[in-house]
Amino acid sequence: MTAAPILLAYIAGWQDFSSLPLERDAERLTHICYAFANIRDGEVVLFTNSDDAGGQPRAESRIADLVALRARHPHLKLLISIGGWSADGFSDAALTEQSRAAFAVSSIAFMQKHGFDGIDLDWEYPTHDMADIKARPEDKPNFTLMLVELRRQLDALSDREGRKAGERYLLTIAAGAGQYYLDGVEMDKVAAACDFVNLMTYDFYNGWATKAGHHTNLYNTPLDPDGDSCAKSVALFTANGLPREKLVLGCAFYGRSLKGVGAAGLGAPGTPKSNGFDSFTKITALLESGRAVRHWDDVAKAPWLLVDGDTFISYDDAESIAAKTAFIRREGLAGGFFWEYTEDATDTLLTTLWQGLRS
Repeated sequence: MTAAPILLAYIAGWQDFSSLPLERDAERLTHICYAFANIRDGEVVLFTNSDDAGGQPRAESRIADLVALRARHPHLKLLISIGGWSADGFSDAALTEQSRAAFAVSSIAFMQKHGFDGIDLDWEYPTHDMADIKARPEDKPNFTLMLVELRRQLDALSDREGRKAGERYLLTIAAGAGQYYLDGVEMDKVAAACDFVNLMTYDFYNGWATKAGHHTNLYNTPLDPDGDSCAKSVALFTANGLPREKLVLGCAFYGRSLKGVGAAGLGAPGTPKSNGFDSFTKITALLESGRAVRHWDDVAKAPWLLVDGDTFISYDDAESIAAKTAFIRREGLAGGFFWEYTEDATDTLLTTLWQGLRS
């Protein structure tokens, strides 16, 4: 019997999701990754945002709400995502056999304390210091060894508790979607240690972009033939040892913007350092206000907006996500995931993902 497709949501712990219909959506989702925990002196600790009133108690309360949600929807799996952009501590934690064992013990203790079903590592990125984190060439083999030790300890715990298939503790990662990521990891060995891999097929054009480009397009276009796309990333990662049945494709519930693009739109240069980040909720409001004009790139299977005749926004909408779910089914991938649950209050995108993966 073929397993049901994965539909995974990342939920940012600093966001307030209390007003959203999570009770309904829990029936649609298969997994939730709570973001984030971080590493401090080799130990896993709960991340709290200084802007989030309530700090750690509020974050712990939100985790408790998710655990209670799972009790009402027992098919749902909760994972703690450790890391995130600019989260340091991985290189040191992975450095030696002793540090890896200690990190695994700490991660699993955190998982058990808060009632999670598994661990999701979001190291951005092994061997790379682009986010101003410590990096070493040794990160490449050490990342594999870190995952192998986590896998060993998680499996041992599952065995001790007598957990059967489908109940065992999970180990996943979030992976950057380009060659830069593959250069820093042993993908075939990493994949062997993981239950599945969340491929972050978004932010292709990000906060450093100086021209208007798609940030989560399904296919490449003649305007950017050497750029990134979901299909290109899937081909690249499967060729490097990631099995299709372990690859979960990423979708974006937000857009990336650039000012100063003007009527030229897609492919045109914009104002340097004017990059922005817009939730799908805000994008919908812009469209409804008449300030934004939607364009569709039928080659990329991706939309883009021109706002006030000046600002370019690349994003996912119902049409592009429908194309992605068809691609997931056609390519035999494990499923889809998205960042981030609170970014779409309209329910357009999750409904499209859910319906498309069930087709």
